[in-house]
Amino acid sequence: MNKATIIEDAITYILMLQRNVNALSEQLLERDSLFVEENEQSTRDEIDASEQMKNYGIKEDVKVTDIDGKRLWIRIVFEKKRGAITKFLEALTSVGFELTDANVTTSKGAILVSSCVEGIYGDVPVVEQTKKLLQDIIRNM
Repeated sequence: MNKATIIEDAITYILMLQRNVNALSEQLLERDSLFVEENEQSTRDEIDASEQMKNYGIKEDVKVTDIDGKRLWIRIVFEKKRGAITKFLEALTSVGFELTDANVTTSKGAILVSSCVEGIYGDVPVVEQTKKLLQDIIRNM
């Protein structure tokens, strides 16, 4: 190989790399635009969910009932938002509660969670404290 051939091969390789960079840049721009559209759609969905709840007269609600002194039955209604269930479950776990026999339903812009709640560490949950805690959790989501 002489110097001219080496330089030609280097130029060809650099041009190929530039084409790859351009193709990858275009793909990245497409993904960014899709991400922006998805975020705008989720924001519209959350606004629609809030409006639906108002239109149907659905309000955020928390009801807590003692089952057997060790477990509580909860019924919670809150606004349907992206990631709301995950945030709710993480918040409950972080304060030492575990849901069992859970049922989650969404309708008309609202989420209904009905479940049995137990203390993870053998703690006995108190009705009024648990109700206030759940109200704080859904208010801060």
